[in-house]
Amino acid sequence: MIGSFGEIVFETSRKKIHTFDEFQRKRKAIFAEHAVLDDKPRLQHIGNGLDEITFSIRLDISLGVDPKGQLEKIHEIQEAGEAKKLIIGGDVFGTFVLEEIEESWAVIDNKGRLINADLNLNLKEFVSDGS
Repeated sequence: MIGSFGEIVFETSRKKIHTFDEFQRKRKAIFAEHAVLDDKPRLQHIGNGLDEITFSIRLDISLGVDPKGQLEKIHEIQEAGEAKKLIIGGDVFGTFVLEEIEESWAVIDNKGRLINADLNLNLKEFVSDGS
């Protein structure tokens, strides 16, 4: 297993390739800017912003993945608005919500079945009270 986001498991085997590409993580610090008379302003670090992670997924029936089934799981996660752990290579990146999905249905067969789809997922860190 490569990792997971909630119930979505990223893995590669002889029968199945379900992984991600173009993983990007955005982290930022938050600063307050204070004016100073006759001088440049001063910055004060007041904390850290929420991490944002983006990556793409290819759901392809020829790679052993059920595109429609996986797409439904991903939609359910987003619609529920539940925070899920993001784990990659055994490292817990934190708890995130699925904020945005961009999907492109690349191939549909002559019976209307989804053969493959490309997704871009945007996750935002979720910090609960007391965390």
